[in-house]
Amino acid sequence: MNSSPRASTSIIVAGISAILCGVIGAFSTLSALILFSTSGITQSAPFPAGMRPVLYGVWIITLLCALFVVVTGIQVMRLRNWARISMLVVAGCFLFFGLMGIVVMFVSALVSIPMEPTVPRGLLLAVLAVTYGIPTAISVWWLIIFTRRSAVAQFHALAAIEPPRPASSLSLFNNPDCPLAVRIIGWYLGSFALVIPFIPFLPKSAPAILFGHVFFGPAAASIYFFNFAIVSIPGIGLLLLKRWSYPLTFFSQLLACANAVYSTLSPSYQSTVRAMFEKMNLPEIPSYTEQMLGYSRYFSLIGLVFPAAILVTLFVSRQKFYEARLTQLLQSPRLKFASFLFSIRTTRNLAVDVSRTFAPSTPRCAIIFV
Repeated sequence: MNSSPRASTSIIVAGISAILCGVIGAFSTLSALILFSTSGITQSAPFPAGMRPVLYGVWIITLLCALFVVVTGIQVMRLRNWARISMLVVAGCFLFFGLMGIVVMFVSALVSIPMEPTVPRGLLLAVLAVTYGIPTAISVWWLIIFTRRSAVAQFHALAAIEPPRPASSLSLFNNPDCPLAVRIIGWYLGSFALVIPFIPFLPKSAPAILFGHVFFGPAAASIYFFNFAIVSIPGIGLLLLKRWSYPLTFFSQLLACANAVYSTLSPSYQSTVRAMFEKMNLPEIPSYTEQMLGYSRYFSLIGLVFPAAILVTLFVSRQKFYEARLTQLLQSPRLKFASFLFSIRTTRNLAVDVSRTFAPSTPRCAIIFV
């Protein structure tokens, strides 16, 4: 009897760190949600009441993601392969937002912002460095651990000795035939479907920018619904190895890149952002943030790293994806049934031809079909 393989020390430590990150994130989010719900803090909040539902929605989604990280950390120590893939997705998100924070930190160091004497600039930069540096270091550590051959072999060894499980709807989204890079992209893009149910609750003052134009109200909600749908639907299609999902994913990412480039490089970018803030009834923007508005367009361009990486990864993995798609088609029950019917029809036609060849004078009604 084969004993179940155990996770190595590095995988166990990584799993424990994921559990701790998830618990800290869940506790912090839940605490902020409870504290912000109190009347005193709500009245002193420096943003309009219409934006509070958006903040509540963001915190709820963040809480669910933190709990998912806890579950993933537990399952990765049990050598579940889907947990390893989830850890890679989480690590990629941590790395992106950590690098974005580091860029913001360096830009903030270049902008002269008046501060209170009790908040030295050096202390503020040190706090930001720790805040963004720790997630970045953890994400790099996770990416290294869960992509090593020895770690991957441990997860595959457990899958090899486990008895086959009956197919379920969840197993369709973790098809081992689908290339790993495509699965990671599919899980990442498909997760945006969680945002769609919250779109109808957006306040009317929530803006949406589309090719340099700002929209509010139902038009903004429609744009958000279209954006999240055209991103999440092909992501789910990638997990299901649907052929149409590949070009649709390319289209959605190219559309996001074109929108970001056109909107941020537009000469009216700063005036558009100011008008958007005024429509949202936000506090008046201080004069010293004019320089920050100029830098904010570069932050948007840095955000293109994700769609660009997705496009490059899909282009590199396209052959493996279509090979996996072909394998799925050949193994599908419908194709097997169609092949069975085709073989019966071919056998019947062959019997007719043989009977006509060796018994040409036999009446048609006397032919026996096999």
